[in-house]
Amino acid sequence: MGERFCYRCGISEEEGGPLIEGLCQVCFRKENPVLLIDGELNTELCQNCGSYKKRGVWVDPKTYELEELIFEVAESALLEAIEDSFDERVKTFGLVSPEELESIQELSVGEAVVSFEPVDWHIDYFPAIITYEVRVKARIHELQRELHDERKHVTVYVRQTVCPRCQKFLGGYFEAILQVRAEDRPLAEDERKAVEKLVEEKVDEIMRRDRMGFIQDTVEKDEGLDFYMGSTSAARKLAQAIREHFGGTVSEAYELVGLDRQTSREVYRTSVSVRLPKFRRGDIVRDRKGKVYEVERVDGKGLAMRDLSTGESEHRDWKTVERESVETVEAEKREAMVTSIGRTEVQVMDMETYETYELEKPKFEVNEGEIYEMVHLGGRRYFLRRKSY
Repeated sequence: MGERFCYRCGISEEEGGPLIEGLCQVCFRKENPVLLIDGELNTELCQNCGSYKKRGVWVDPKTYELEELIFEVAESALLEAIEDSFDERVKTFGLVSPEELESIQELSVGEAVVSFEPVDWHIDYFPAIITYEVRVKARIHELQRELHDERKHVTVYVRQTVCPRCQKFLGGYFEAILQVRAEDRPLAEDERKAVEKLVEEKVDEIMRRDRMGFIQDTVEKDEGLDFYMGSTSAARKLAQAIREHFGGTVSEAYELVGLDRQTSREVYRTSVSVRLPKFRRGDIVRDRKGKVYEVERVDGKGLAMRDLSTGESEHRDWKTVERESVETVEAEKREAMVTSIGRTEVQVMDMETYETYELEKPKFEVNEGEIYEMVHLGGRRYFLRRKSY
């Protein structure tokens, strides 16, 4: 069999290495470039929130420092373009530093490595322009003796826009109303602050997964709080977080607000309502057996209550609270001094009327001469707590 020659440059196989598809080693690499990326790329970042598109989806940036943000957006677009611009014979690729790429001499068939670094830029005004040198090493045929080693300059233009979320936010858009109320009473000031703090924390968490989970507006009402939300699912998640923290119930209502122009479907706005329990710390309550308690804590799981007869605390979950018909009661609170302590009873003097009366000695310790807050309910009197000064 005679000697073969490269059909492009005419070099012999002996000189130019094993022929690949009729081409010498050098011509094969020239005729089969692996990086087919365009020399110019365009991308956008939202001038309002700093988000940008990644694979067609708007994502929040890792940094909000403008210079770093511009490079983050440009490099994201560049890397996406690189991934989409390889010859089909490249099956896998890795991103490495320029220094590491320099030292790589061997690769498997179908493997490539890429590095890029900015070589020129201006980012003082928009569009920001950054030029990168992209370098690729690759092996796409088993007969290759030397790796492809390609360099290309790619200029990325970063322009400003307003993302769909910010367009909606700036336009006053909201999809749901989260209403926070309390059962049979207005929301107390400390509850309002605690709810607002919890919502603020949770919204940050929710918006990492749901970009429309923003709060368009917060409206304070006499009876409670209304949060106007960009996303119904975010409103539901917040409602569950509030219920888990404070207890209560969640319900939904729907209002027809129009038709979607594109789909002609009816568009509904959702009201997600959280109703906090009627119980508050310090309330006096009574169960169906007639036992009287002071509420020590209200949370998502139930009530912590202190039995005023025994001084012992217990926790009842919400199902038990309902089953035991625990209800708040109107009780008079007065101050009284323990004037003497017997074996089974104590003598107490009302600090307002100076009336003295005897009570069964409580199961917890009381001391002579000390003043206590008392609860008067249904003809009975209970020690509440030692008066603190």
